[in-house]
Amino acid sequence: MGLNLKEKLQNVNKKNIAIVVSILFILVMCVIAGFEYYQYNNMKTKAAEAQEDMLRNISTLNEQGEPKKPSEYNIGIDYNKAMKGKKPVMVLFYADWCHYCVRFMPIFQELSEKYKDTLEFSKVNVEDKKYEKVVNEVGITGFPTVFLMDPKYDNKVLLSNAFLGKTELVSKEIDRFLRIRKMLDSKK
Repeated sequence: MGLNLKEKLQNVNKKNIAIVVSILFILVMCVIAGFEYYQYNNMKTKAAEAQEDMLRNISTLNEQGEPKKPSEYNIGIDYNKAMKGKKPVMVLFYADWCHYCVRFMPIFQELSEKYKDTLEFSKVNVEDKKYEKVVNEVGITGFPTVFLMDPKYDNKVLLSNAFLGKTELVSKEIDRFLRIRKMLDSKK
């Protein structure tokens, strides 16, 4: 009954050892292959994002090869005209010297193309004297500041700057805003 370890090992069939070793080898190879596949997909995703960023950056350079200032983009309509309209408005309060504003402009442009049928877009240069009253009323304290405003319902929603780095995050907030507006419209 009491076989010691040496006797047990002698009784083990060499064929069974070969099978166990083969299974362990296959498992290790599968783990390595899975890790390599993960690395490859991760690298491919990063390369695609880098290419997208590069293309976005090329289209955002002015004639001197410098990044375009927000005022150099031809996006949207005048703030006062937008606030008299019937559509909700995405308003960007910016300063030309603000690097974050410069970085946000390609996203703002992309959104203006995506939502052109449902939203108006407006840019407000906070240093322009004609907007001094608006800037003070809205309470702008940092740049960029983006609001979704609905003149029809006297509603305004401040978008967190944490969302402004990705088009998808801003789109999600716009879609939420538009769903609520649609619900309000259906109640009338």
